[in-house]
Amino acid sequence: MESTQRNKEMITKFNEIQEEILRIGWNGIIQKYHPDINCEDENSAKTFKMYKSIYENMKKRVIVNP
Repeated sequence: MESTQRNKEMITKFNEIQEEILRIGWNGIIQKYHPDINCEDENSAKTFKMYKSIYENMKKRVIVNP
Protein backbone atom coordinates (compact mmCIF):
# COMPACT_ATOMS: atom_id res chain seq x y z
CA MET A 1 0.00 0.00 0.00
CA GLU A 2 2.66 2.49 1.00
CA SER A 3 4.76 1.83 -2.11
CA THR A 4 1.74 2.38 -4.34
CA GLN A 5 1.06 5.71 -2.65
CA ARG A 6 4.73 6.66 -2.95
CA ASN A 7 4.71 5.77 -6.67
CA LYS A 8 1.62 7.93 -7.22
CA GLU A 9 3.31 10.83 -5.42
CA MET A 10 6.46 10.46 -7.53
CA ILE A 11 4.47 10.33 -10.77
CA THR A 12 2.51 13.41 -9.72
CA LYS A 13 5.74 15.30 -8.90
CA PHE A 14 7.28 14.20 -12.22
CA ASN A 15 4.24 15.49 -14.12
CA GLU A 16 4.28 18.78 -12.19
CA ILE A 17 7.94 19.31 -13.07
CA GLN A 18 7.26 18.56 -16.75
CA GLU A 19 4.42 21.08 -16.76
CA GLU A 20 6.62 23.72 -15.14
CA ILE A 21 9.39 23.13 -17.71
CA LEU A 22 6.87 23.50 -20.53
CA ARG A 23 5.32 26.58 -18.92
CA ILE A 24 8.44 28.64 -18.14
CA GLY A 25 10.96 26.99 -20.46
CA TRP A 26 14.45 25.70 -19.78
CA ASN A 27 15.95 29.19 -19.35
CA GLY A 28 13.33 29.93 -16.70
CA ILE A 29 14.25 26.71 -14.89
CA ILE A 30 17.92 27.69 -14.95
CA GLN A 31 17.14 31.10 -13.46
CA LYS A 32 14.90 29.61 -10.82
CA TYR A 33 16.87 26.53 -9.72
CA HIS A 34 20.51 26.65 -10.90
CA PRO A 35 22.88 26.27 -7.90
CA ASP A 36 25.21 29.04 -9.13
CA ILE A 37 22.32 31.50 -9.12
CA ASN A 38 20.65 30.16 -5.96
CA CYS A 39 23.69 29.87 -3.68
CA GLU A 40 21.64 30.32 -0.52
CA ASP A 41 19.53 27.21 -1.18
CA GLU A 42 21.32 24.12 0.13
CA ASN A 43 19.18 21.80 -1.99
CA SER A 44 19.51 23.74 -5.24
CA ALA A 45 22.05 21.34 -6.78
CA LYS A 46 19.87 18.32 -6.04
CA THR A 47 16.74 20.06 -7.30
CA PHE A 48 18.46 21.26 -10.45
CA LYS A 49 19.79 17.76 -11.21
CA MET A 50 16.25 16.41 -10.93
CA TYR A 51 14.89 19.07 -13.31
CA LYS A 52 17.76 18.51 -15.74
CA SER A 53 17.15 14.76 -15.76
CA ILE A 54 13.45 15.23 -16.47
CA TYR A 55 14.21 17.82 -19.17
CA GLU A 56 16.64 15.42 -20.87
CA ASN A 57 13.98 12.71 -20.72
CA MET A 58 11.47 15.10 -22.29
CA LYS A 59 13.90 15.90 -25.12
CA LYS A 60 14.32 12.19 -25.85
CA ARG A 61 10.57 11.83 -26.12
CA VAL A 62 10.36 14.95 -28.31
CA ILE A 63 8.09 16.85 -25.95
CA VAL A 64 10.51 19.78 -25.93
CA ASN A 65 12.40 20.96 -28.99
CA PRO A 66 16.12 21.46 -28.25
